[in-house]
Amino acid sequence: MQFYFRNFVGVNKQLIERFRFGTKLLIDRKMKNSKKNFEAGIGAWIVLPALLLFSCVEEPLEQQPSTQTENIEELQATAVFDWKTSDKITVTVEGLDVDVAVNRKLTLETETGDEFFAGAQAMSEDFEMTFDLPSHVTAVTMKYGAIEQEREIVDNRVAFDFIVDMGDEDLEP
Repeated sequence: MQFYFRNFVGVNKQLIERFRFGTKLLIDRKMKNSKKNFEAGIGAWIVLPALLLFSCVEEPLEQQPSTQTENIEELQATAVFDWKTSDKITVTVEGLDVDVAVNRKLTLETETGDEFFAGAQAMSEDFEMTFDLPSHVTAVTMKYGAIEQEREIVDNRVAFDFIVDMGDEDLEP
């Protein structure tokens, strides 16, 4: 029994020494890794500001201004410059002669879906109104109940009617 106990104690001492040696190696590795990480972090903090400071390069203008002005009153735009950012667009809707009074919501939208008018409109009455629309708008969509039509703006005007083209598919030859 003493042999087993001594042998057990001896094995335990060996295991304890191996454990101590192994943990010491692990700690040493972790210390080296943390030191490397710290050095890499410092390097990054040095390199990043240097890149930010020295990456901006001033480029010369393609054309130098012809004259330098001292104040804003002396500034002038060229003759072809258009200061307007909107156009006056006239929208007309031709009424339709119907025997029954039909009143629905008339909605006008740009091609991007931005609504710029909504109101009640009788189908038998004509509608005409002028709107200030952004210059980039090229088409207008009219919605009236189930009727939806999109038309291009031509010469600052766009015209709609309540006639719906149903096609010729249901007609017999």
